[in-house]
Amino acid sequence: MTAWDAVNYTLLAAGLVMLVLGYRRSNRNMLLCAGVLLAFNGVEDFANGFAEGYAGSSARTL
Repeated sequence: MTAWDAVNYTLLAAGLVMLVLGYRRSNRNMLLCAGVLLAFNGVEDFANGFAEGYAGSSARTL
C-alpha cells in the first residue's frame, strides 16, 4: 500500500462519516463537504482512465 492509497482511504472514511453526520443533523454544509471529499477520492482514477483513452484513440479531428 502506498501513501496515496492511505490518503484515499482516509478521505473515503472522512467523507462517509461526514455524510452520515450531515444527514442525521440536517447540516447542508457538512453534506456538501462530504460530497466534495467523496468526489475528490475518485479524481485520480478518472483522470488516468481519460488520459489512457484519449491517448489510445484513433479518432481524427474534424
